[in-house]
Amino acid sequence: MKQTILNKRNIVFSVSLVIIVLLIILLKTTTTQTLDALKKIKIGYLFLTFLAWILYIIFDGLRFTLASLSIGEKRLDLLTAIKVITIGIFLAAVSPFQVAGLPVQILLLNKKKMGVGKSTALLAARGFIGYSTILIAVLISLKYIWPPPSGIVKGVIIYATTIVVGLFTLVSILVFIPNLVKKIIKSQKILNELFSLRDTIIFFVKGSDKKLLLLAYLASFASQLSICLIPFLTSLSLNSPISFPKAFSFQALIQGGLLWTPTPGGTGLAEGVGFFMFKELMDQNIIGIFVIVWRFFTHHFASIIGGVFLIRELRKL
Repeated sequence: MKQTILNKRNIVFSVSLVIIVLLIILLKTTTTQTLDALKKIKIGYLFLTFLAWILYIIFDGLRFTLASLSIGEKRLDLLTAIKVITIGIFLAAVSPFQVAGLPVQILLLNKKKMGVGKSTALLAARGFIGYSTILIAVLISLKYIWPPPSGIVKGVIIYATTIVVGLFTLVSILVFIPNLVKKIIKSQKILNELFSLRDTIIFFVKGSDKKLLLLAYLASFASQLSICLIPFLTSLSLNSPISFPKAFSFQALIQGGLLWTPTPGGTGLAEGVGFFMFKELMDQNIIGIFVIVWRFFTHHFASIIGGVFLIRELRKL
């Protein structure tokens, strides 16, 4: 069981990939001016970046907890919610297409005496609230970055918008035109999974406490704003400021464009996209350091915390 969850080959590959990507970024971007710029780093803004990360995780946990409370499930406390979320991030970081986390997250919720059906429903609801928040953020962001500064940024905008809007179009078809789905998909196994998701969505819309569900959405927006503060505050700490609207827009687009990626945790792709997205806005001597710090706080830090939580949970088995 432990060996299945903690696949050493996947972990070694993922960590090696992260190290290689970081070394390439440093080798390609570091100059003598980079070292001079690092001497002038503003520790206060870096500390605020850390606080923004804490808010991002806490509000994400609140989103999960409030969604749970909205259907009358009171056994999911904030700490457990944060554990489940960060362990999911860790497992996504060590598996292609970020698919390894769900079974383990369900197992953790089972330990809180929640059945498989309710656990799956809660995780699906958290995902739906999160993705709909990203969709809104992506649509808002278009106002601040159109026309795009480069062809690469334009490609990311089109890709992210297509992915997020396409996802919600498919979900809408599933919910409102289920007979069309039955005509297109012939596999009964796939249909069963899709209609289980449909039942979950309808259950949350009809059966949840609307006030608590609204609070879950407010927590989701607060979490999104917090993670968008990370590139903004990081740029200030490195004395190469980005405006908050630009930071918000690029962070939302990167999240939308990296919902599913073939590399573990989007490693390599995320750094590359981040480099080209922020490149035109920053001092070129510090862009590599910025990408590393930004990626650490928006992904790697939560992965590390999730890995620690997972090891502690496995020791209890």
